[in-house]
This record gives sequence, structure tokens and C-alpha cells, in this order.
Amino acid sequence: MSSGSKIVVLATVFIVAFILQIVLIVADRHESPGTVAVAFSKAYFNLDVDMADLICSEMTAEDADVVDDYLKRVAAEARAEGFDPSWKKMVLAHIELETEMMDENMAEVQISCERRRSINPVFAAVAKIFFLGDTYRVEEILTVVKEDDGWKVCGQPFSLTES
Repeated sequence: MSSGSKIVVLATVFIVAFILQIVLIVADRHESPGTVAVAFSKAYFNLDVDMADLICSEMTAEDADVVDDYLKRVAAEARAEGFDPSWKKMVLAHIELETEMMDENMAEVQISCERRRSINPVFAAVAKIFFLGDTYRVEEILTVVKEDDGWKVCGQPFSLTES
């Protein structure tokens, strides 16, 4: 095989791989009940206020500050235990999903994962390398509804609405 044809083959493989990568990226950006459930779960355990964007209007209509109340409750629990509120932050790993479509506008997503304390990235890396810290199993079924052409978490996810 001449060197000219090798270059053509390599260029063709590179172009096909590049186009395939673009197609896969575009396909991955499609919002589904599972992606919303994972995004909400990560925000919930990381104590991120952005989880408010992922809950349905039914939950915000009942109590407009449901996320703020949850974050205040977690901060109070942490202080009562003698820690900074950031101590309660967790990171999720080994996420597994099972999605059951109830109808075209409603789905139940069973999320199974492990959570680990995540004060900062260095703590997480050191804990993983030296097998420090505990991991906790998370098993939850989230109800996800289609609202305003997007999926939102509804119902009683985790302990968001508990008092």
C-alpha cells in the first residue's frame, strides 16, 4: 500500500469519527426523564440551589421556597452536629436508571447510586485513593412530568419536602 493511500484512509477514518462524535454529542443533549432525574439528584445531594429549576410548578405552587427551606434545614442539621453546612454535600457515583413511561407526559425513574461525602475535590480524591469515608446507597423512585416542553421532577423527591 502506498503512503498516499494510507493518508487518504487515515483522513477518511478521522472525518468519519469526527462526524460520528458530533452526532453522538447532539443525541446526548436530548432531554429525557432520566437525564433530568440525574441532574436533579446531583443538585439535591450537592446542596445546589439550581435544583429549583428542575422541580415542577406543582411543588413551587404549594410552597414557593421548598428548595430554600430544604437548604436551611440541612444547614441547621449540620450546625447542630457541629459542622459547616458544606459537610452535608455529597457526590453521586455508579448511577443506574430504570425509566418507566406512565404516559407521554409522565414517567417514573428509579435511580440507584452511591453517594459519598464531597467537601471539596481534594477530599474526594484522597478519600477514594486511600479508601476513606463511607459510601451510602441511594434507592429512589422519582416522578418526572413533562411541563412546558421540558421534563421536571414532581411528587416527593428524596426528603426535599419533609419538615
